[in-house]
Amino acid sequence: MADEKIYDLFITHAWRYHGEWTEMAALLERNPGLRWRNFSVPWHDPAMDANTETGGKFVRNWLETQIIPVHGVIFLSGVYEIRSTRKWLDLELSFARKHGKAVIAVPKQGERDVPADVAAQVQGVCPWDAGEIISAIDRLIALPAS
Repeated sequence: MADEKIYDLFITHAWRYHGEWTEMAALLERNPGLRWRNFSVPWHDPAMDANTETGGKFVRNWLETQIIPVHGVIFLSGVYEIRSTRKWLDLELSFARKHGKAVIAVPKQGERDVPADVAAQVQGVCPWDAGEIISAIDRLIALPAS
């Protein structure tokens, strides 16, 4: 279909597949008629230490190149609540802002709201519903037909 949209999305993560990341990707996959590409592929090279200058630069560049081409970022509040992931999600948010990407927060699974500090950093909040997330992204951006 000439007018069917393909959504390029980044789901926040911290270098591994957290349960909520996996669930969000599955939720989007199960949505009938939704065509999307997942630009948030967690990658980990055990030889690369992100705590070194070289490793940190590599990881930052890798994240930024995943976010640059997307239409929107899905910010997983439940992953953000994990203390060890916060620095990575803060970095992903800063890249999304830098490149003018729509950011939609989704509450921790089983909850209805996101924490106030998360809500203050995003353009919208949606429940765990693929249709509502895509509608919110559509409202925030003008997505060309593919």
